[in-house]
Amino acid sequence: MPPIFVTLAALVLAAACHTGRARGPSADSPAAARPEANSAADTEALAGFVTQLKGYAELHNKLEKMLPPVPNETTPEVMDKHQRALAQLLEQNRKQAKRGDLFTPAGERAIRRILDEVFSGPDGAQFKSTIMDENPSTVKLAINGRHSDDVPLSTMPAQLLARLPRLPEELEYRFIGPRLILLDAHSHTVADYIENILPQ
Repeated sequence: MPPIFVTLAALVLAAACHTGRARGPSADSPAAARPEANSAADTEALAGFVTQLKGYAELHNKLEKMLPPVPNETTPEVMDKHQRALAQLLEQNRKQAKRGDLFTPAGERAIRRILDEVFSGPDGAQFKSTIMDENPSTVKLAINGRHSDDVPLSTMPAQLLARLPRLPEELEYRFIGPRLILLDAHSHTVADYIENILPQ
């Protein structure tokens, strides 16, 4: 088989390994279902956040099934075309989407408290340094907008992911500058984000 061709299985495996680090703990982990929160209100807020995520995932899957399946043997160009076609469908079906639709206000407050605890801990400075490595702060964000191909995906420390609610397979937590984003891993677009969540 020519070197330019790669199997879809290899792409899927690589994506699974990559996105697993950005989605959170495994489903078997106690932290997956119950990330620590500071109050009953935070627990309720995070449950509402998870409900919003499920709704997004359902829409995502419905739209992706409308596209031609990716062949077993594919190329980066074919994968890019699939991403952009899905992104177009998502944008058409989320025309009214705005910041805070997924990261609900209450959910955002709970997540900010979780991250404040993580970054104020003994390893907080190291976590921030890891996240900010090759993480530009000047990139403009737009809901449904494509994550720039010129911007590397930020590293997500496992200890941080263990404290956040687990995401559906379609989404990843990432940072762009001081902002926490929900990245649609299949369309490479920004589903939602929180401003200025990293400590200065």
